Amino acid sequence: MPFRVLVIGGGIGGLTLAQGLRRSGVSVALYERDRAKDDRLQGYRIHITPKGCRALHDCLPPELYDRFVATSGKPNTTLGFYDDQMRKLLVIGDANAPEHYIDSFKSVSRISLREVLLSGLEDVVNFGKTFTGYEPLPGGRVRAHFEDGTHADGDLLVAADGVNSRVREQFLPQAKRLDTGALSVSAKVPLDEETRSLLPPQLFAGSGFLFGPQGKTVFMAAHEFRSRSSVAREPADGLLMDNTSDYIMWNLVTTWERLGDRDKLERMDGAELRQVAFEATEGWSPRLHELIARSDLGSISIFPLKTSTPVDGWETGNITLIGDAIHNMPPTAGVGANTAILDARLLSRNLVEYTKGTMSLVEAVGGYEAEMRDYAFKAVALAMRNLKMGVSAGSLQRAFTKTLFRFFDAVPPIRERMTATMMK
Repeated sequence: MPFRVLVIGGGIGGLTLAQGLRRSGVSVALYERDRAKDDRLQGYRIHITPKGCRALHDCLPPELYDRFVATSGKPNTTLGFYDDQMRKLLVIGDANAPEHYIDSFKSVSRISLREVLLSGLEDVVNFGKTFTGYEPLPGGRVRAHFEDGTHADGDLLVAADGVNSRVREQFLPQAKRLDTGALSVSAKVPLDEETRSLLPPQLFAGSGFLFGPQGKTVFMAAHEFRSRSSVAREPADGLLMDNTSDYIMWNLVTTWERLGDRDKLERMDGAELRQVAFEATEGWSPRLHELIARSDLGSISIFPLKTSTPVDGWETGNITLIGDAIHNMPPTAGVGANTAILDARLLSRNLVEYTKGTMSLVEAVGGYEAEMRDYAFKAVALAMRNLKMGVSAGSLQRAFTKTLFRFFDAVPPIRERMTATMMK
């Protein structure tokens, strides 16, 4: 029988892996619990780094990578840091950096990216398949069981089923997710001439952080389409799922205890959460308050921020994991989706080498796992450092951080080195 890969989960990592294997002629089947491709649309944008773009380029057929580029927004090539009055502390990056087909940053709607990744996989993706468990079969194969009573057999089972991975729960029960105690209140604001004037100009070439007192930080970014003709989806009801309109996104990051009762907060609607954001940023820049006031109420959401813990090496077999299923991280480094895409390319490449006979399956999967654990848990650690800095309540520490940022901004060689690191 031909070598066959079973992928559980149709998120960014799972779909990228399926595309990479399909492109290389490796038999693959993907099983997704959603009943249709648009069951769980997520409307916020994703920041794709040059490394992420290269990985997508390697996995996607040329026409699909073309579509990814065409449906992405204007690139974000700068990163700014501001105080709570929107006064600049530090800006790194290059607002005039040329955009390259591959080696540059891209800002893409989750909806658009999902549609690109699903394209051409009609005979690969199986919807309405809720995974319940797996069992080993004679001869080194593996069987995946689904809630509807069906099953699928293959030679390798890949967990791409996200933060609540059932595959991980069975295969690596010691790999735990931790609640960081932090949260994000997020929203979209329609981008027009009035809302544009509320932001520092730098934010239209990148993203930025506002460092406030009492362990509160606001992240902001603009998503602008290149042209209306590049949009892949018709307008939806409400800005959250609208894939045609330019917008500003803001995220208030802090800890639950600084906002109130968690159970009550998680039950709040958009209007109530907007009021929470107003109260949490009392005394901050009036421009921020005007931005919050203009938020689309249907887009305001609250998310608990969780993370994964590093896992020591495990015995390599015919089960492996990619993306959030193994290295879930808070969004405070902006690399979660990129890391899943890197996983998909690396695993796909190794499996292709196995099918060529240049690697054994243990070498292919084990090599992937060792390399993935190295770069992925470094990314988790970076995200956690950024989160801790963002929610640190110590007034002296936050004052020191702001002073340090101002110093970096005033010394061109340091700023240039930071820019060079960011642009890799």
